Amino acid sequence: MKEFNRHFKLMVVGQVISMFGASVLRFALSLYILDLTGSATIFGTILALSIVPTIFISPVGGAIADRFDKKKLMVTLDIITGTLIAAFAVILFTDNVTVVAIAILMTALTLISAMYQPAVQSSIPVLVPKELLLKSNGVISGVMSISNFIGPIVGGVLYSFVSIKAIVIVSAICFFLAAVMEMFIKIPFEKRPPQPLVKMVVSDIKEGLMYIIHDNRFILKSIMVTFIVSLFIAPMFFVGLPYMIKILFGMPDTFFGFTQSGISLSIIFSAMTIGLLKGKIKVSNLYLWILGCAGVYFAMAAGTTSLISSPFVQYLIVTVSSMLVMFALTVVNIFINTKIQEETPSNLIGKVMAIQITAGTTAVPIGQMLFGVLVDGFSSQIYLLIFGVGILTLIISLGVRQIYRKRVPTEEPAL
Repeated sequence: MKEFNRHFKLMVVGQVISMFGASVLRFALSLYILDLTGSATIFGTILALSIVPTIFISPVGGAIADRFDKKKLMVTLDIITGTLIAAFAVILFTDNVTVVAIAILMTALTLISAMYQPAVQSSIPVLVPKELLLKSNGVISGVMSISNFIGPIVGGVLYSFVSIKAIVIVSAICFFLAAVMEMFIKIPFEKRPPQPLVKMVVSDIKEGLMYIIHDNRFILKSIMVTFIVSLFIAPMFFVGLPYMIKILFGMPDTFFGFTQSGISLSIIFSAMTIGLLKGKIKVSNLYLWILGCAGVYFAMAAGTTSLISSPFVQYLIVTVSSMLVMFALTVVNIFINTKIQEETPSNLIGKVMAIQITAGTTAVPIGQMLFGVLVDGFSSQIYLLIFGVGILTLIISLGVRQIYRKRVPTEEPAL
C-alpha cells in the first residue's frame, strides 16, 4: 500500500469499516430471521427480493456518480445507511420488530449499495495513476472478499454471545466512522450545469449506453463477457456446491462452511496478488484463464464419478476445483474492470461501471434459477452436468478469444 496516495488509502479504510459492518449485520440478521420465523425460505425470499431493485438502481447510481461530488456522495450514503440502521435499533429496543421491517431495511441497504458502488468504482481511476489501476482494483476487491469472509465469522460469534441489538448498534457506528474517514478524501470533481434530476438521469444513462454501443465496442464486448460468465459459469458455486457436498457426499454442514471459507480465501489471494500479474495478463490471453476453468471443471467431473469411491476424496476434489475456478474468475473480473476504467472518459466512468454491474447482477439470479433446474435434473449423475459446464466454459473461452481478436483500443503496454 506504500505506493498509493493518502486519499486512496483513506477510501480503502472507509471501505473496510463500512463493508465489515454490513457483512456482520447481514449474517446476524439471517440468524435473527431464522430465530424469529423458523423459516429459511422466508429469509431466502427476502434476500432475493432485496436484490432485484439493484438491477434498476445501479444505472441511476452511475449517472449520479458522474454528476455529483463523489466524496460527498459516499459520505452522504454512509450517513444515511448508519441512520437507517440506528432507526432499526430503536425498533429492536421497543420489541416491535417484524419480518416486514427487516425486509424494508435489507432492501434499503441494497438500494444504497447500488448507488454507492458506482461512486467507489469511478473514484479509483482519478485517485491512482494508470500503472497502479490493476493493483488498486485488486485491493478494493480484496477488501470486499475479506469482509465477506470475516464478517459472517464475527457475526456468528457476536450473535452467540451478545444480543442482536448490540450488533445493529455496532454496525451503525461502523457506517458513521466510514463517513468520517471519507470526509478527509480529496477526489477531483468537475461541476456540470444543473438539470432536473429525472431528465439528467435519463440523458446520462442514454449517453453511457450510446458510448458503449457506438463509441467503444471493446467495453461492450467486456460487459458481454461479464454477463456470460455470471450466467453460465459462476452459478455452479451458488447452487451446485451445496447440493453436492450436503446431499451427494453426505458431508456435515461444517464441511460446506470449510468449502465456502476456502473459496473466499482463494478470491482474497487472487485479489491481493493480481498486481504480480502486471505485464503477464493481456486482452489477447484473457481467454486462457477461462480455458483453465474448463480444464478444472473436467477434473471435477471425473472426481464425482464412480471412479472415486470415497465421498471425502470427492469432497476434496470439488473444494479444490472450486477454489481454482474462483481464483481465475476473480482475475478475469478485476482485469476487465480495470480495462473498462482505463479506457472510459472520466465523465462517463460511473455510468459505464454501473451498466457493467447491472449486467452481472441481472445474470446471477437467472443463472441460479437455471442451474437449480439442471441440478435437480442431473441429481443422480451430477458429473454429466459438471462435464457439460466444462464444455460450455470451453466454448465461452474460445468465444472470448474471438471477440477480443479485433481489439479496438491498442493493447500494449499490457497491464
